[in-house]
Amino acid sequence: MLDKKPSFNKLCDSCKHQNCCTDSAEPLVFDADYKRLEDIGKTSEKYLHWRNVKGKNVMALNKKKGSTQCIFWDENKKNCSIYEHRPFDCRAYPFDILRVNNKFHWIVYSCNTDSNWKWTDAYLEMFEKDESFDEIRKNMEIFSNNTELILPEESKKTEYTVLREVR
Repeated sequence: MLDKKPSFNKLCDSCKHQNCCTDSAEPLVFDADYKRLEDIGKTSEKYLHWRNVKGKNVMALNKKKGSTQCIFWDENKKNCSIYEHRPFDCRAYPFDILRVNNKFHWIVYSCNTDSNWKWTDAYLEMFEKDESFDEIRKNMEIFSNNTELILPEESKKTEYTVLREVR
C-alpha cells in the first residue's frame, strides 16, 4: 500500500479530456471484478455485456443508452456509484497496458506527456501485487498496440506516455 498517495488533481487540472467514466472506453471485467459486482447485485445484462477482444470473449461495463457515460456514473454527484466495487480496469485508470515493441508496458493517459512520471512506479507496483492482476497477466494478449480492437476512436485521441515494462 502507498504510504502517501500523490494527487492527480494538480496534474489533471489543465486536462480537457473526459475521464474514463464519461468517455467511450468500455472497462473490461474479469472474474474477480465480476465477483465484486455480483456481491452488490450488479451483474445482469443491464450492467455488463460480452465483447470479443482479439478472439477472446471478455465482459465489459455497459454505457448508458445513447451515451458515452458508464452505466455506474452518477451524473448528479459526478462520481462512480459502485466506487468501492469497481473493476480493476477502472481502479487502474489513468494507467493502462499496451504492447510496445513486442513487450507489455504500463502507460499513463495524460495531456501532460512531458511530466516526470517517476512517482508512478509505486502505483504500478501496487497494481501488480493486486490479486486481480493475476487475471490481467493471464489475459495479457488482449492488451496490444492494435488499439482499434480495444479502444473506440474517441479514446485514441488521448495522449499517453509509456512508463515501464509490466513485471
